[in-house]
Amino acid sequence: HGSCSSKLCRAMPRGAKPKLYYNPEMSTHTHPWAHVEKRTRASDVYEHLDRAGLLGSVQVLPGHSASDEELRTVHTQRHIDEVGRMTAAARADPTNRELCEPDGPGGVYYSGHADAAARLACGCVIDAAVGVLQDSKNATATRASPGDKARRRAPPAFAIVRPPGHHAGADPTDGHHAEGFCFYNSVAVAAGVVLASGDAQKVAILDWDVHHGNGTQSLFYEEGRCLYISLHRFGERWYPETGAACETGGGGGRGRNLNVPWTSDGLADSDYLAAFRLVLCPVLAQFSPDLLLLSAGFDAADGDAQGKMKVTAAGFAQMTQLLLSAVDCPVAAALEGGYNSRVTCECCEAVLRVLLGSSPPATSPTLLAPSVEPTLRSVLAHNAPHWSGLRYSEKAVQDFFAEAARVGSAPRVSKRQRTGPAFAA
Repeated sequence: HGSCSSKLCRAMPRGAKPKLYYNPEMSTHTHPWAHVEKRTRASDVYEHLDRAGLLGSVQVLPGHSASDEELRTVHTQRHIDEVGRMTAAARADPTNRELCEPDGPGGVYYSGHADAAARLACGCVIDAAVGVLQDSKNATATRASPGDKARRRAPPAFAIVRPPGHHAGADPTDGHHAEGFCFYNSVAVAAGVVLASGDAQKVAILDWDVHHGNGTQSLFYEEGRCLYISLHRFGERWYPETGAACETGGGGGRGRNLNVPWTSDGLADSDYLAAFRLVLCPVLAQFSPDLLLLSAGFDAADGDAQGKMKVTAAGFAQMTQLLLSAVDCPVAAALEGGYNSRVTCECCEAVLRVLLGSSPPATSPTLLAPSVEPTLRSVLAHNAPHWSGLRYSEKAVQDFFAEAARVGSAPRVSKRQRTGPAFAA
């Protein structure tokens, strides 16, 4: 599966297979009316990975159904009861569209299987998080020599799940616990479980879905043990209308919330990679988490009409590689958004190949979009007080953007090639 970087090869125990979590029962949650959060979103990816010959390189596990106790690590019992009540109502009256789509057509939809599918998605992500931490603990315990101080990272895990989760938990009012196609915040619950158990003392969540994870931000906004980082479209009434650069955390979580709020459509690989290199990777390295959870939504991908962005599968692969290089802790990824099946499948394959140890394919640098420098400067201004790694001199920032302009070429009109990304042989 391509060349393996020396750092990754050193970090992973030999012979260990990455774990992929997927349960076909998640597809039982569906809707009689047309909706972008299709029942086949996860199964399409799983079948694509099978056709690509990648399932032989992973250990496929079905996950478990998240318990109330696990869900309560971040959600209220009222939230859990509300999802259960609405699921039962939809089961009893499945053709009542006003009941099944409480926020109107195109919003979150309930079915008689909503609660069960969401608990399975959540359980898969919990198992992925707990699994990589346990595997890394075992790998560390079997180090070659007592003097070897390097932490050994177990192979990453990937949870191919739906419904998504990162909007759940944002709104505490009655009847509005589920939103944005999300019922339970799978990644947040996974973080809550490992923090509550003591398996991890510090967890970082990186969310590159094109929509802001308002649920994840809200649930951890005053929690100092969890760092939440989100890159998302912002402004012009973009859902969910949260995630400004000035939202940096409160109380004991001051500085533990970092938003990169993109203010224009059509951003591409170079724009996202600039944010990773200038802002995200230095912060992750300084935070030094015990676990990195990746909310991997692919609606910012080129070809996804929901996101209106231009990130390629190769771009997501490069971002994944940068994350693996920024931290030495275990990593678990979970599917969030992504509503063009073919594009989401290609992106999941690209990310999984990097998690398996392949080098990401090269991308051609392009000129940064005009909105990128002001956005990243604003992010630096709001977050440098909390992170010494972001306290660049003005000359260093100018040099960064001058170099980006030097290596970038004028972006061409996107003509997506409908073939899988070419990985290093």
